[in-house]
This record gives sequence, C-alpha cells and structure tokens, in this order.
Amino acid sequence: MVKANRNYEIYIIVDGNFDDPTIEGISAKYENFMKKNGAEILNIDKIGRRRLAYPIKKKVNGYYTCFEILAPTDVVGKLEKNFRIDENILRHLAIQLSPADLKEKQDYLKKKALILAKLEAERVTEENNAAASKAEAADAAVKAEQ
Repeated sequence: MVKANRNYEIYIIVDGNFDDPTIEGISAKYENFMKKNGAEILNIDKIGRRRLAYPIKKKVNGYYTCFEILAPTDVVGKLEKNFRIDENILRHLAIQLSPADLKEKQDYLKKKALILAKLEAERVTEENNAAASKAEAADAAVKAEQ
C-alpha cells in the first residue's frame, strides 16, 4: 500500500545559547533525517533567535526553525520521537496543512508580497522626489548667487 504524502509545517526551538554552527548542525541533522525517510523539503524558514515567553528547561532564548515538508504520516511520528529524545530541542510542533490551509497561506503570501512591493515603490518615489527637490534648491541657490 502506498502512503499518501501530506503537507506539514514542523517548528522546532533549539537552545538559543548555542553558537550558529551548532544550530546549523542540528537543523541539518533533521533535514537529512527527513530526506532519508522520504520527505520532500519544500522550504526551511530560519526564523532566528527569540526570547521565549516563559523559561523552558531553564532557558530564556531559543532559535526557531520552520520546515515545510511533503511527507508520509509515519515520518512525522518518527521525527517527533527524535525531537523528544534530543535534549537540544526545547519544543517542537508539527502541523498538518489541509488544501484549504495551503491556499489561504499562498493567498496571504501573495498579498504580503504585493504590499511590500508597493511600499518599496513608494519609498523609492519619495527618495527620488527628495533628491529632485534638493537639486532644484541647489539650482535656485546657484542662480541667486549669480
């Protein structure tokens, strides 16, 4: 029987006191684990260091990473077991995304990209207008001196 692949978002919080190469190693370890077990990694979002809302295992900082994967259901169970065993992982969360969730996420990302592009265009226009105003003021000053 062929197992159906499903979309998942898997979040992990690694101890934020580790240096960057150590954190990269931990992320790479789980990335390789997912690939070996038949998961297709769609995206890895390294969110970065954040202060935790409350101490976890006496730690107050964590490094957040999100893996977006397409995988059989048994892979997620194996991953969660490894997360529980690994003392470097403070917390983990696996979320199965339905087709409706995926569509909503894509729509959100498209809207966000449009808004960011619009804001960048406005910023560039304002900078160009400011530069033009400065140039006009400099020309007027030169003409006034003559």
